[in-house]
Amino acid sequence: MKFPHPNKKSARFDLTPLIDVVLHLVIFFMLTTTFTNLESRIKVNLPTSDFATVEPSKNITVTITENNTIYFNGKLIDPLKITENVATELKNDPKKMVVLEADRNVLHGKVIKVMDLIKKGGADIIAIATKPTEKSSK
Repeated sequence: MKFPHPNKKSARFDLTPLIDVVLHLVIFFMLTTTFTNLESRIKVNLPTSDFATVEPSKNITVTITENNTIYFNGKLIDPLKITENVATELKNDPKKMVVLEADRNVLHGKVIKVMDLIKKGGADIIAIATKPTEKSSK
């Protein structure tokens, strides 16, 4: 008959610390991606329109803020480089549409100058972004 030895310890693998670390990593990545998305959005007060639609897209986006700062696909850009950046993007996919998001307080002449630069870059389709008109309930 075999008696258990009092000094013999059985090997155990505890999963609690591993699960704890994995959950902390998941929470960390969830929070960092949320804050990254919030910081990358440019504040633009778009004009309203009755025919505006909200569609997520993979198009080229040129944004003009209220203080005439220009962004290309969410990144600050020198206005003189709009043409070459549009041309580079259109080389990859010539059917892309350029969406121009201009703040409602930007002068019309500034918007036209930016549209000319986009056209020089080879864009055939330029869409002006608006936000839908809020319908009042009576």
